[in-house]
Amino acid sequence: MIGAMMTTMSQLRSGAGVLLEILETEHVRHIFGNPGTTELPLMNALAGEDRFHYVLALHESVAAGMADGYAQATGRPSFLNLHTATGLGNAMGNLSNSWATGTPMVVTAGQQDRRHLLAEPFLSGNLTGMAAGLVKWAHEVHQTADLGPVLRRAFHDAASPPTGPVFVSMPMDVLQDQGDFAVPAPSRIERRAVPAALADLASAILATPRARFAVVAGDEVAHSGATGALVAVAERLGCRVYGPAMHSRLVFPTAHPLWAGALPPDAEQMRAHLAGLHTVLLIGSRAFMTFGYRDTWPVPPGLRLLHLSPAAEDLGRTYPTSLGLVGDPRATLEALMPLLSGVDKTETRELIRTAGAQAGERLAGIRERARAARPDEEGRMHPLPAIQALLAALPPETMVVDEGVTNDPYVRAFHQVRTPDRFLYSRGGGLGWGLPAAMGVSLGRDREPVVAVVGDGSFLYSPQALWTAVRENLPVVAVVMNNRGYLILQRFLAEMRGPSAGAAPRVGMHITDPSVDLVSVARGFGAAAFRVGSLPEIGAAVQAALAAALPTVLDVQVAAPPVG
Repeated sequence: MIGAMMTTMSQLRSGAGVLLEILETEHVRHIFGNPGTTELPLMNALAGEDRFHYVLALHESVAAGMADGYAQATGRPSFLNLHTATGLGNAMGNLSNSWATGTPMVVTAGQQDRRHLLAEPFLSGNLTGMAAGLVKWAHEVHQTADLGPVLRRAFHDAASPPTGPVFVSMPMDVLQDQGDFAVPAPSRIERRAVPAALADLASAILATPRARFAVVAGDEVAHSGATGALVAVAERLGCRVYGPAMHSRLVFPTAHPLWAGALPPDAEQMRAHLAGLHTVLLIGSRAFMTFGYRDTWPVPPGLRLLHLSPAAEDLGRTYPTSLGLVGDPRATLEALMPLLSGVDKTETRELIRTAGAQAGERLAGIRERARAARPDEEGRMHPLPAIQALLAALPPETMVVDEGVTNDPYVRAFHQVRTPDRFLYSRGGGLGWGLPAAMGVSLGRDREPVVAVVGDGSFLYSPQALWTAVRENLPVVAVVMNNRGYLILQRFLAEMRGPSAGAAPRVGMHITDPSVDLVSVARGFGAAAFRVGSLPEIGAAVQAALAAALPTVLDVQVAAPPVG
């Protein structure tokens, strides 16, 4: 009886059969990959299978990006299968993004037959060593009897805080072996814990002057489905809510008066934003991440930090906290609400009114900047009003995947949403994620339309993703903000004031001579594609593309504003 509870009944099956049984009971329906010879045992087992849909990518980085988007859309670990060392190497750029974002993924790769690994055969390699720096753990299966337990552990650990990818190397002979292999039964794991020191957290919040209290909410709010609970707490207290500088999700309605925007990624600017506060409740991890060295800490001295995270390792990790609590954000915030019932409602209403007025001023300022922006000498539109026109044309609740590194501040400024889970961004910063991720999101949400906002540099990292989008008939619209170069690098170079900062052209930062015809590239993969050259065209083009519900690329010709 006990044995039956621990495992399914043993029977004659192959290692690949064990793998498929694990995938089915872990609710995997899509397998993302690009196979090679070391994956043939799996491909053979999939022949005639109707339980799984193999999503073929033309490059492993595309497969990894799709798996990332799918996992973020569903909230469950996705399954990615790569081709030995070379395929793993090809996928590592987007695996780096998944690691930075904490995307739950089970990543596998085929290894050569163990019986001749000593001879270092063709296509073999140290797969676990390659993967180790970008996953929670990496393991090579040494005997087929271990395959089931290893895979169960992989799915469990990928979904456990802190979430993230894990890696399993599967030798060919392990998948081909036949035997009486048991398959461990799935476990029920309840992770919605509430910290014991909840009353201490409430007391610390209530002891703070409310005008000097704020929340900084990380991606973990979205992971736990805590947005509604966070809105309720913020409205009870009248406190402003910031997002982290480097984020992958929106965790608060950007149209809400208490939304204060994302913290700036510059340490000095972040410090200035936080300087007037007495206490901050930090939810999640790495909210104070910055880019570019500054001779200062982003957190001002004397700022009291209260910290809530589902992972104990996040607490007090970089900055000392006066109270750190391990707990699920949603369950904890819901349990916190009754302890905040005694606040002055009149003060709360005034705080919300003041915050709303400040938010209105910020939005009015960016709108005025958009009105004042002018085309360049060749008539190409400024990206700020172009982003404004794009977002204004989107139907409510449209899913947006943003990898326009240069234009992300514009997207965040104009994207007024009431449902934050309709937005994704890459916290990892590696290019080539946006288009494949949008495709994975569409698959994970029953093939709903998705708009991917990417730069031309980002698009050219993974244009072959369009082949899969056409093959799968995915309603993904890629809006390429085409400034013919890596403008973000030019901006950073100007800040560094290096010897080439004022040079034109700058070394390695221009996609010209020759220019790339993005429309022809997209049409070559079978996608619809159109060039957009003026502001009035943007709205009509994106609406027509969404209505067509086909893979579409819009090549939006924008200026490269002067830097330096």
